[in-house]
Amino acid sequence: MNSFRCAFRGVGYTIKNEAHMRVHLVFTYYVIVAGLILHLRAAEWAAVLLCIGTVTALECLNTALERLCDEVHPERADGIRNAKDAAAGAVLCAAIAAAAVGCLVFLNRTSLAVMGIFFKENTVLSVLLILTLIPLIFFVRGGKREKK
Repeated sequence: MNSFRCAFRGVGYTIKNEAHMRVHLVFTYYVIVAGLILHLRAAEWAAVLLCIGTVTALECLNTALERLCDEVHPERADGIRNAKDAAAGAVLCAAIAAAAVGCLVFLNRTSLAVMGIFFKENTVLSVLLILTLIPLIFFVRGGKREKK
């Protein structure tokens, strides 16, 4: 049970201290909402959830590596910079792959037509969905970065 507590603390730490993780979570929110609107099939949900899990897990690993590098070797060094850049590159590769999967799942004629009909027939829900941008912008900009 303690290992779960530590793991959740690590995820919380990443959310609190990394704006990129908060951006990923905002995209996750809208992807899940779009998936619910479109009634994605099981295989589509599997692909989307695998992408979400991969990107967020890599963001946590990237944060862990950056903090470890900063702790072990606080001064600038090419090897540390290369390790940090490679970890960030892993997140970027996963995010690009996730975006490609998102395009395949959400940007096709059927999905776009269904979304159009949904927004046309559900004006209040559409406005509420758009209004969720406001707190989510504060969420992304918020967080408390630890002092270096």
